Amino acid sequence: MLALLSSCEQNKYEPNTNVAPGGGTVTTYKSYTLTSATGATVYGRVVFYKYSSSVTLVEMGLYNTTSGTTYASSIYQGKLAESSATVLKPLGSISGATGEFSGSKFYTINEAGFYDKLASYSANVKIMAGTAMVASGNIGINATPVAQSQ
Repeated sequence: MLALLSSCEQNKYEPNTNVAPGGGTVTTYKSYTLTSATGATVYGRVVFYKYSSSVTLVEMGLYNTTSGTTYASSIYQGKLAESSATVLKPLGSISGATGEFSGSKFYTINEAGFYDKLASYSANVKIMAGTAMVASGNIGINATPVAQSQ
Protein backbone atom coordinates (compact mmCIF):
# COMPACT_ATOMS: atom_id res chain seq x y z
CA MET A 1 0.00 0.00 0.00
CA LEU A 2 2.90 2.34 0.67
CA ALA A 3 4.18 1.79 -2.87
CA LEU A 4 0.77 2.69 -4.25
CA LEU A 5 0.68 6.00 -2.35
CA SER A 6 4.15 7.01 -3.35
CA SER A 7 3.55 6.24 -7.02
CA CYS A 8 0.39 8.38 -7.06
CA GLU A 9 2.24 11.28 -5.48
CA GLN A 10 4.73 11.24 -8.34
CA ASN A 11 2.17 11.68 -11.10
CA LYS A 12 2.06 15.21 -12.44
CA TYR A 13 -1.27 16.21 -13.93
CA GLU A 14 -1.58 19.17 -16.27
CA PRO A 15 -4.18 21.78 -15.29
CA ASN A 16 -7.38 21.94 -17.32
CA THR A 17 -7.30 25.45 -18.75
CA ASN A 18 -10.31 25.12 -21.06
CA VAL A 19 -13.39 27.20 -20.38
CA ALA A 20 -16.86 27.15 -21.83
CA PRO A 21 -17.33 29.31 -24.95
CA GLY A 22 -17.44 32.94 -23.79
CA GLY A 23 -16.68 31.95 -20.20
CA GLY A 24 -14.07 33.85 -18.26
CA THR A 25 -13.84 36.69 -20.76
CA VAL A 26 -14.91 40.28 -20.14
CA THR A 27 -14.23 42.41 -23.18
CA THR A 28 -16.06 45.70 -22.59
CA TYR A 29 -14.04 48.06 -20.40
CA LYS A 30 -12.90 51.63 -19.69
CA SER A 31 -9.56 52.37 -18.05
CA TYR A 32 -8.57 55.61 -16.29
CA THR A 33 -5.21 56.84 -15.00
CA LEU A 34 -4.58 57.43 -11.30
CA THR A 35 -1.76 59.89 -10.62
CA SER A 36 0.26 60.50 -7.47
CA ALA A 37 -0.98 63.08 -5.01
CA THR A 38 1.41 65.85 -3.99
CA GLY A 39 4.22 64.32 -1.92
CA ALA A 40 3.22 60.73 -2.76
CA THR A 41 4.61 58.24 -5.27
CA VAL A 42 1.63 55.87 -5.67
CA TYR A 43 0.09 55.77 -9.16
CA GLY A 44 -1.76 53.33 -11.43
CA ARG A 45 -5.02 52.63 -13.18
CA VAL A 46 -8.60 51.82 -12.41
CA VAL A 47 -10.52 49.70 -14.93
CA PHE A 48 -14.29 49.33 -15.14
CA TYR A 49 -15.56 46.18 -16.91
CA LYS A 50 -19.12 45.58 -18.06
CA TYR A 51 -19.92 42.08 -16.86
CA SER A 52 -23.67 42.34 -17.47
CA SER A 53 -26.35 45.03 -17.57
CA SER A 54 -26.54 44.96 -13.77
CA VAL A 55 -22.94 44.10 -12.77
CA THR A 56 -19.81 46.22 -13.23
CA LEU A 57 -16.44 44.84 -12.19
CA VAL A 58 -13.73 47.24 -11.00
CA GLU A 59 -10.03 46.34 -11.09
CA MET A 60 -7.32 48.42 -9.45
CA GLY A 61 -3.62 48.31 -10.30
CA LEU A 62 -1.34 50.53 -8.19
CA TYR A 63 2.44 50.91 -8.16
CA ASN A 64 4.76 52.01 -5.33
CA THR A 65 2.38 50.89 -2.60
CA THR A 66 3.86 49.96 0.78
CA SER A 67 3.68 46.36 1.98
CA GLY A 68 1.77 46.15 5.26
CA THR A 69 -0.35 49.21 4.41
CA THR A 70 -4.03 48.98 3.50
CA TYR A 71 -5.38 51.69 1.21
CA ALA A 72 -9.02 52.77 0.99
CA SER A 73 -10.54 53.50 -2.42
CA SER A 74 -13.78 55.25 -3.32
CA ILE A 75 -15.56 57.01 -6.15
CA TYR A 76 -16.25 60.65 -5.25
CA GLN A 77 -18.67 63.17 -6.71
CA GLY A 78 -17.39 65.83 -9.11
CA LYS A 79 -13.99 66.72 -10.54
CA LEU A 80 -10.83 66.29 -8.47
CA ALA A 81 -10.27 70.05 -8.56
CA GLU A 82 -13.58 70.52 -6.71
CA SER A 83 -12.23 68.53 -3.70
CA SER A 84 -15.62 66.97 -2.97
CA ALA A 85 -15.85 64.82 0.14
CA THR A 86 -19.09 63.19 -1.04
CA VAL A 87 -18.52 59.46 -1.60
CA LEU A 88 -20.69 58.03 -4.38
CA LYS A 89 -19.37 54.46 -4.15
CA PRO A 90 -16.96 53.07 -1.61
CA LEU A 91 -14.72 50.51 -3.32
CA GLY A 92 -12.71 47.73 -1.71
CA SER A 93 -9.55 48.08 0.30
CA ILE A 94 -6.25 47.73 -1.55
CA SER A 95 -3.34 45.65 -0.31
CA GLY A 96 -0.02 47.49 -0.15
CA ALA A 97 1.77 44.21 -0.89
CA THR A 98 0.09 43.78 -4.29
CA GLY A 99 -1.43 47.14 -5.26
CA GLU A 100 -4.69 45.28 -5.96
CA PHE A 101 -7.95 44.81 -4.10
CA SER A 102 -7.33 42.79 -0.94
CA GLY A 103 -10.15 40.28 -1.07
CA SER A 104 -10.51 39.61 -4.78
CA LYS A 105 -9.10 40.69 -8.12
CA PHE A 106 -12.34 42.60 -8.82
CA TYR A 107 -14.65 44.77 -6.77
CA THR A 108 -18.27 44.20 -7.84
CA ILE A 109 -20.78 47.02 -8.28
CA ASN A 110 -24.26 45.52 -8.38
CA GLU A 111 -26.20 48.39 -9.87
CA ALA A 112 -28.24 48.17 -13.05
CA GLY A 113 -26.82 50.41 -15.75
CA PHE A 114 -23.76 51.63 -13.78
CA TYR A 115 -21.30 50.83 -16.56
CA ASP A 116 -23.57 52.19 -19.29
CA LYS A 117 -23.90 55.51 -17.41
CA LEU A 118 -20.19 55.73 -16.48
CA ALA A 119 -19.37 58.16 -19.31
CA SER A 120 -21.99 60.62 -17.99
CA TYR A 121 -20.87 60.62 -14.34
CA SER A 122 -19.04 63.64 -12.98
CA ALA A 123 -16.78 61.71 -10.64
CA ASN A 124 -13.27 60.85 -9.54
CA VAL A 125 -11.47 58.00 -7.77
CA LYS A 126 -9.32 58.62 -4.70
CA ILE A 127 -6.88 56.26 -3.02
CA MET A 128 -6.31 57.02 0.65
CA ALA A 129 -3.72 55.90 3.21
CA GLY A 130 -5.51 56.80 6.42
CA THR A 131 -6.61 60.41 5.97
CA ALA A 132 -3.95 61.23 3.35
CA MET A 133 -4.77 60.98 -0.35
CA VAL A 134 -1.95 59.15 -2.18
CA ALA A 135 -3.41 58.84 -5.71
CA SER A 136 -6.43 60.00 -7.64
CA GLY A 137 -7.95 60.40 -11.07
CA ASN A 138 -11.01 61.80 -12.79
CA ILE A 139 -13.48 59.42 -14.43
CA GLY A 140 -16.66 59.72 -16.48
CA ILE A 141 -17.26 63.09 -18.15
CA ASN A 142 -14.24 64.50 -16.35
CA ALA A 143 -11.65 62.37 -18.20
CA THR A 144 -11.10 60.48 -21.42
CA PRO A 145 -10.35 56.79 -20.80
CA VAL A 146 -6.72 55.89 -21.54
CA ALA A 147 -7.95 52.58 -22.96
CA GLN A 148 -11.41 51.26 -23.75
CA SER A 149 -13.37 48.81 -25.86
CA GLN A 150 -16.94 48.57 -26.97
